[in-house]
Order: sequence, then structure tokens, then C-alpha cells
Amino acid sequence: MYCGLNNLGNTCYMNSLLQTLFMTRQFREALFKWKYDETKHPKKEDCIPYQLQYLFTKMQEGYENRAVDARGLVRSFQWDPQESFAQHDVQEFCRVLFDAIQQSDDQDFITRLYQSHSQSYVQCLKCQSESVSNEVFLDLSLTVKSDFLNVYNESLERALYYYIKPEKLEGDNKYLCQNCNDKTDALKGFRLKALSDILTIQLNRFELDMNTFERKKVNDYVSFPFVLDMNNFLKPYDQILIEDHPDLLEERERLKIQYEQEKLQGCFSDPLRRKNRKPSPDERPQKVRFDDTPQVVQPDDKAQFKKQLLEAHQEFQQKFQSLKSNNTSSTQFTSQTIPNNPNLVLTADEAYDIDSDMLFGNNLDNLGDLGEGTTANTVKTLKKEVQGSAKTQNYEEKEIQEKTENESHNLSIKQKIQELLQNGPNVYELYSVMIHSGGALGGHYYAYIKSFENGDWYCFNDSTVSRMSWKTILSMFGDKYPKYNMGSSAYFLMYRRAGEELSTKKPEIQEHLKEAIAKELQEQKEREEKWEREKKEREMELKIRCFYKTNDVVIKTRKDTLLKDFKLQVRQELNVQEDDENTRIRFYNSNDKIPQETFTNKENETLQCLYFNDYKSVLLETKAPHEQFEEYDPHLMLIKLCVWRNDIDSLDESELKPLKFFIRDDKTVDQFMDAITQRLGVPKDKQIILQKNWINGATNYSIRINQQHQLEYTLYDLKIGRNVTLYLEEKQDDANLPLNWDQKFECEKHKCRVTFNDPRKNLLPLESPDYCFELQIDNRKTMKELKEKMSDFLGIDIDSFIVKKSNRFGEEIKDLSTTIKNNQAIGRAAFCLMLGKPSTKGVYKIKVGMGGISPKYSDTIEFEYQDLFDMEINSEWYVKELKEKLCQKVEETKQITLQPNLIRLRYKVNTKLSQVYHNDQLLKNLRLFDNQTIIIEKLEKEDEIKENQLLGYVRFYNPKDFTLSFPPSEIFLNSTDTMHDASIVISNLYNINQDAIEAIKINNIFSFTITDLVTASFDWQLLKFNQNVVSKSPWFLLKDSFFIIVRDAREVPKDMTELRQKVDEILAKSSDPAKIQQKIPMQSTKPKEKALKITVVKKQDEQQKQEEQQKQEEQQKQEELQKQEDEQQGNQQTKEDQLENKGGIQEDKNEASTAEQKD
Repeated sequence: MYCGLNNLGNTCYMNSLLQTLFMTRQFREALFKWKYDETKHPKKEDCIPYQLQYLFTKMQEGYENRAVDARGLVRSFQWDPQESFAQHDVQEFCRVLFDAIQQSDDQDFITRLYQSHSQSYVQCLKCQSESVSNEVFLDLSLTVKSDFLNVYNESLERALYYYIKPEKLEGDNKYLCQNCNDKTDALKGFRLKALSDILTIQLNRFELDMNTFERKKVNDYVSFPFVLDMNNFLKPYDQILIEDHPDLLEERERLKIQYEQEKLQGCFSDPLRRKNRKPSPDERPQKVRFDDTPQVVQPDDKAQFKKQLLEAHQEFQQKFQSLKSNNTSSTQFTSQTIPNNPNLVLTADEAYDIDSDMLFGNNLDNLGDLGEGTTANTVKTLKKEVQGSAKTQNYEEKEIQEKTENESHNLSIKQKIQELLQNGPNVYELYSVMIHSGGALGGHYYAYIKSFENGDWYCFNDSTVSRMSWKTILSMFGDKYPKYNMGSSAYFLMYRRAGEELSTKKPEIQEHLKEAIAKELQEQKEREEKWEREKKEREMELKIRCFYKTNDVVIKTRKDTLLKDFKLQVRQELNVQEDDENTRIRFYNSNDKIPQETFTNKENETLQCLYFNDYKSVLLETKAPHEQFEEYDPHLMLIKLCVWRNDIDSLDESELKPLKFFIRDDKTVDQFMDAITQRLGVPKDKQIILQKNWINGATNYSIRINQQHQLEYTLYDLKIGRNVTLYLEEKQDDANLPLNWDQKFECEKHKCRVTFNDPRKNLLPLESPDYCFELQIDNRKTMKELKEKMSDFLGIDIDSFIVKKSNRFGEEIKDLSTTIKNNQAIGRAAFCLMLGKPSTKGVYKIKVGMGGISPKYSDTIEFEYQDLFDMEINSEWYVKELKEKLCQKVEETKQITLQPNLIRLRYKVNTKLSQVYHNDQLLKNLRLFDNQTIIIEKLEKEDEIKENQLLGYVRFYNPKDFTLSFPPSEIFLNSTDTMHDASIVISNLYNINQDAIEAIKINNIFSFTITDLVTASFDWQLLKFNQNVVSKSPWFLLKDSFFIIVRDAREVPKDMTELRQKVDEILAKSSDPAKIQQKIPMQSTKPKEKALKITVVKKQDEQQKQEEQQKQEEQQKQEELQKQEDEQQGNQQTKEDQLENKGGIQEDKNEASTAEQKD
């Protein structure tokens, strides 16, 4: 088995090519012959051929069968770390890598192995003279399908034929012939002259979509042969014997008809579909096949049928045992031992007949006894063995069967090669298929490669390498009827020249490479061993928390430390003076301060065996010499008992102050009650002992554990564990009264912590209030009770402030009869208090404006409006009443006369007019809140919209002129209408034939421009007979103000090139740069492609770099020396100045003393 390559991020494209080059014996051998010379080449870390050589050495040696990574090779490319996470094309990487290898050392083996020669020519049809240009190429890029060129090549041979087909230059495109001195008709083409030993072919599965101007993947079916005869394609074009590819549309129609016919016949032409085809009922009882030789058996001759079965079974067993006994690496399969498969063909234009018909048909249960030791089950087993099914129970038999098939296939290939070599030397055998899985924006590469060592095919998928059947390659031809522009298909093919026998031995490796790898592996092994040792050391480390009297320390130790040694360490750490026999270690519950398990007679056991773990709490106990340590009782446990008091405010333990009871878990409830009576004096018949119910949603808040039938149960039986908390209260005289603890538990469940601010503190416009006060209250109480508490707490009148939800911009709580819980206060809530008169329940303060569709042209739907006034409204009004009051107030304040039946009220959201309010709607049934904006829309005629209808806008798109109709037209649709119903309304609006109406819904109204109709992808819906409901997919019309664009499907759009130019002009002339910026994120969501680049470091570059570094270092040293000199000079100047100052001071003193003496 071969070694894989680790994926370093998104380097699957690189891995698949490197693995192919590794499996190319000529390339690997030539690379291993190259020698590194430190006088000519850069250092090894930057030398690409050396790193590639080093990588291939590790892959060939296959140390420990682990996957190898190409980090060294990637570093030699001079890539930054992010480059490993960029996706690239495998063909692009191949060209760049070959160029980098050639640049590194002027290597000629790339040219020798991969470079082919061709000619580009232009032939004058008048004088037959040619203008020829000789060219070279490393790979051929063949067209699979092109909608723009109207071409589809369904096989590799046809793609080659199309590639060299000449183009006729005529009409305005005539050729200026130098010989004729005139413009004449001519043929412009390409011809192959000489082919390389390794032929590299790219199936171009990516093309530009001319509708969206985006790249898309072509996953169409393209077959390719295992043996390629290139002699045919070195001939002149008119002598090539291959059927010319038909027109794309005609071919598609032909394939469609063929597909339907084969589907009706129950037999698919696709070899993969036929592979799993079940026999028809007519075939099952009559078809017998062995060694690919069909034998027809008459169903009425049962005796003869049994005889044939036995003969076939015996013959198979003999051949199978013979193959099994000779199953060694030296086994030679010949055409005599393995019959040729007449169904196997080696050109991709022909169908592969991989029929999996059953050996003896399907109806085997009715065969009866076929002789001694032979039953119908035996025949069923025989059927599985002959098929070589994946369900074969014996893996060894399956492996032999696959080996047989592969050898048979290789033998047939050799026969085909010998046959084609008679036509010429340019015969090639397929040995690598690099596959792209995914779409145009991203995917994954892996490779199917044939080994030159044993002739088997392997799947190289990054770090995973597995043996595979040659039949799997057939599934990579692509889809004959692709539904999506994505999938798994062959992309990059490599053929090697056939004829000469290829050596099966591995190329020899230079000794210095083996030594370097052995050294690296030894260093890696030492690092791993060191890491394992350090890991084990870390795992053995232990930190124990030790308690002794009032001391509490954390002691570091090891898991393999003996308990007696640990005790000595604790004694020394805590400075304990008692003797060893007067001290002991035991586990300790530090929270409840309860000593736990002791370790009697376990002094010589390790801490790990005693279940010590990190930060385990232990207690060091001491005693006097004449005393005995108390024996540890494992059944003794602590129970915390909370006794009911009327002054309990919360269930915090500090408030409850529970009593501690130490009792064994095998004591009964009755004995526990006796202990309570003895300690608290509460009679047993008055005791009610409860355990809190922690189950969410439970109707009972507690569980009683001392009912009459439970008295003989032990605490262990009732699952009363260590440190459990129980609750005790005395039985009341009235048995129907609820328990005090249950009421407290219920109150605790509904307890809510409310934070609020001081409304008397003035706030800046955008300042948030300081919620510095807190109250605890039952959230089942009303907001009025909460407000009263706030009023008492702050000492201000309850009617002088208002309460808002969450923050100062929240909604005012007007209905104080609602509960706190109904105002979204569950466990914790914040309310903002503001000074002011509280609003009356049902009264809202709204803003009123007037507006509608903007009269200025815009590609989208834009609204204009102006604010009029603020107004209080009552939620008990109907919309019709509100219209009347608004008209009255508009006339009073703005002197504008409006009629209620000629206006429409709209709810404004941001800059958009949304919901329409209908006359018969009650305001309280609408979503009302303070500071809501309602817009009055003036109408030319009475509103036609009904209460159950939605209002939308429609615009007509003319692709000929690239325009949208203006102003938008209104459309009214019910939520239950279909698209067909919408087509009737639109047909009346724009006088379009209903059969031709196509429409789309614009989701993002704010950023839409007409250029989106070209640059973006929309799903245009043909509306007539479309039964999709408008409120469901794909439109989802649920609110007013939806935007629909319609077009006439019969209108032919402009030429896409001209249309694209116009789009670019519109974007360039846009007066609003913000709109252009809004388009950028939408277009940049797709990954940007970056050109692949490999930087080749040469020796002279390295020397120049070293010289530059030396210059920089010398310059830095000179700067440092200059700095030191400047500092020294500065220090010297400072000293001189200080001395001068001292001298001046001394002179002043002398002068002063002289003056005093004179005086």
C-alpha cells in the first residue's frame, strides 16, 4: 500500500497532482537522478527540486505506513500560511510547478517527458499556400460543452477532433494572403506534429455563463478510453476517421429520445445503470451464463437443467481452488486461465457491457434437490461467487475474484495496445484520472491512479489510499442528463506512451536522502518519546487540598506516591509534631466539614489505587498517645433539616439555618422521627417531613417521606442520600390547609427580582438610566402593587411617574391591572421610571404624517411623506372614526381639506409604508404603541382594497429598451390567490397576453436596481396555470407593500454584450455612490480567485539577500556606534557645564566675601 499526503488546508489539488507525479515512474526516476549542489543551488529549505525529491523519498519508503505532509515543499514555494487555505485549479498548479522546476536548475526532463510539438496554420483556399507557426505545449485543454459556441463533445475522441478542426475565414473575416496579395477565403487551424511520452489532457469543465457572467461547472457526460490511439489525430484533418460531432441541440434531442426508448425497454444505455439492471421476467428462467458464454436452457427440460447446474458447479470449484492455491505475487494469469471478456471494449465511444445478470436466474427455491450434498442454497452461494459480489462472506475469495478481473482487464489492454501499435507508435495508456467533486465556486480533488508496479488501480484521496476496481473509473465520465452544475467527474487525465515495457521496480534513491530521512525520523521519534514521557509525568502529577485544624494548604505530589510517604509529606508541610502512629489521613467534605473515608491498613498503597484525584480534600487527624481513632462508619451520613418558622423570607441556607443530623442510611424513617423528637421535642404524630420536588413542571412542590406506609422504609430505600436537605413542619389542625413549606416553595418559584432607576435624575438624550435599586416581589402580583412598592421605596407620589418596559425608549405600561409576569418579568426584570403623568389605559400618543409613492423616478419602490402633528387616539375607535377625526384635525391645523373616503391609513416602518388599516377594523385589535407613525395616503378615487386583501406594487420590465414602467401600479391579492389568479389581474393592467406573463418578487426593495435583472440570478415564474399560492413558496406574500416585476416572455432581450455595457455605464454614472457600495457586498460574497504563484529562489538571489542583510547589520552597528558617541559627547558637555556652573558660583561667593570685608 502507498502513503497518502496530509491536506494542509485546501491543498487537495496539490496532493492529487503530486501523487500522480509520484506514480509516474519516468518522472520519479528522473527526479531521483537529480543531484543537489550547494554551490549552484540555494539552501535546501528553498530548493524546490530537492524538497520534491525529499518528499517522494518519504512516500516511496513508506515509513510506518503513515501519511506524509508536504510542508517542506510548500515552504520552498515561498508561500505565506494563508496560501494553503486558498483553492486553486490542478491544471494551473501543474503548469506553475513544471515552470518552477525548470527555472530552479534548467532541468530538461520536464521538456523531455511532457513537451509536445504542434503547428498553427492559416491556409489560403485560393493558392493553397500556408502560413505556419511552430509551437510547443505541455497539456491539451479540450472543450466539453459550450453553450456560447453551441458545442457538446460526449467523448475524448470527439473533443480532440473538434480541437483540431479548422475554422473557415470568410466574409468580413477574410484572410489577407501575401502570395495572392488579396483578401481570400482561408482555413485557420491547429495540427499535432510530435507527442511527448506523457500526454496530459484537461477536460475543460468550467465555462462562463453568458446570462450571469459567472463561472459554472459542466458536469456533462464525456467518455475517455483506457487506450488512446493518437496516430489518427496526427493525420491531416480531412483524413481523420471519426464521425463529426453533431449540432448540440440535435444531439441533445437524439439522446433524449434514445434515453426514453431505453427506459421503456427497461435497459439504460448508461453502463453504470445497466450494471445493476435486473433481468426481465422473460430472461430470468432461461438465462445461464458461465465464463461469459451464455447457454439457453429450455424450462421444460428440468433433468437437463439440473445436469448443467452440477457441471457448472464442479467446473467453477476446480478453477476456483486452482486460483486460490496459486494466489501469490508471482501468479501469472494468461489468456488460457482467464477467458477474454467479449463484452470488454477499450474505446470510450462504445458502451461497456458490464452485465451483472445472475448465473442461474432468480427463481432457485423451486429447483429441489440437485443431488447428494447439493441444494438450492448451494446454487445461491455459487451465484454469489461467480458474480464476485461485495456481499461475499469470504473476503479472501472476493479478493481473488477482483484480482482475476483486474488481470483480465490488463491483459485485454495489452492486446488492444498491440493491435493499435500496428497503426503507429503514438498509442497511449491511461494511468491517472484526477477528479473534481463539487461546483465552480469550490470543491475537492482526488485521483484514481494505476500502479506501474502491479497494474492495480488505487484511489488517492489526500491521506487515504485504497485499492479500487477499474470499473469505478466509468462512473467519472459525468452525467448524461445533469440537473445541477456540480458533481464528481474526471477533470485532468494523464496517459503514458505504450509499446515499451515499463519497469516494475522502484527507482533507486540517493543515499544522502535516505540518511537525511532516517535522521529526521530518529529526531521525530525522540521528540515523540520525550512528549510521551512528559505527558505521563503530567498525568502522574497530583494536587491535594489538605486540612489540619485551621490550616488549609494545597500539596503537590504524585499518583504513585505511597500513602505513608504522602502522610509524612503532609506532616512536614504543616509542621505537625505528633508521631506517625498518632496521625492519619482521611477524605474530607470541606463544604459541610464532615470527615469521611479512612485508610486503615492501606499505608503501603498508592494514592492512585486509593482514588485520590486532583484537588481532592483530605483531613489530617491527630490523637493523644493513650487515645484511639474513631472508626469510620461508611453508612453514616449528614442530613440537613430545615424547621419551619413564620419569619422565613427566602430559601437561602443562611436564612434557613438548617440543623445537622448524623444518622446511618440503614435507619428507618420511624427511627429518624424519634431522633427529631428527642432533639426538637416535636411529637412523631405532628411531624411532616418533606423533600423538595426538583422536577420542572411538577404540580406538587414537595414530596412527603414520612407517611404511614413509609415508616418502616430505610432512608436508603427512599433514596435519601448524603448532604440532602429535608424540611420539617408541624401538622395543622385543619388538614385541608396547604402546607407552609409548599406555599413557600411556590412563592420562591414565582419570585422576581426587579431593578429600576431613580426618575428624578436628569438624563442626557442618549444616556441610559442607572438601575441601582432592587426589589423582590411575586410576579403573580399586579403592576399596580409593584408601582406602589416603588413609590414607597422612592418616597414619591404614585401618579407622578410612569413605568416603561426595559429602557427609556420602551413601551409605557398603562394597564396596571396586568400581572408582572405578563409584562415579561419571570426571574429578573428591569423597568425604567420617568417623571410625568401616566397615560390612561387604551389611549396612545401617535405621530401623524401625509405621504405616498414618490413622484421621482426610481428603480425600486420609494415613498415620500411629511410630518403633520402628534395626536392621542383611543383603542376603542374604529379605523373609520379615526379617519374622520384625522380629516377634521388636518383641516384645523394645516388648512387642508380631506375626505375620509378618499384617504388610506398606513403604518410606517423606517422609510417604508407597510400595513393598510381597513375601515371596519377596531384599533385595539391592531398593533398600537406610543410614538407610532401613521401616514395618511391621499387617493384619487375611493379605495378598492378589501379587508382580506394585500396591497402590492407591480412594474413592467422591457428587456428590449432595458426600462421599468413608472409609476408603479397597485395590485390587490388575497393570501389564498394563486399565481394564475395574479396573471389575470396583471394581464388587465398591462394588456399582455396571459400566456406570456412571467414575474418575479423582489425581496430586498431598498437595494434593488434595474441592473440586478442582469447581474443577479432570478427565478422568473410563468404565471398562467401556475397553482402556487402567493402566500407560500416561492413568493411568500404575507404583508402589504410587496414588489413584483413582470415581463412579456415573448420579448427578446438585448444582446448580452451590449446590455452588459449599458449596465456598467449605469453603475458608473450613478449619482449615489452608496448604492454602488451596497452592490459590492452582494457581489463579493463569492470567493475571489487569486492567481497561483510559486517563487523560485536561486543561488544568486540568496547571496544578494545575504549581502543586503550584512549591509543592514553593518548600518545598524554604525548607527549604534554613532549613538553611543553622541551620548558620550553629551555626557562630557554636561560635565563641563556643571563645572562651569560650579566655578561661576565660587566666583560669586568670593566676590560677595570681598565686598563684605570692604564694608
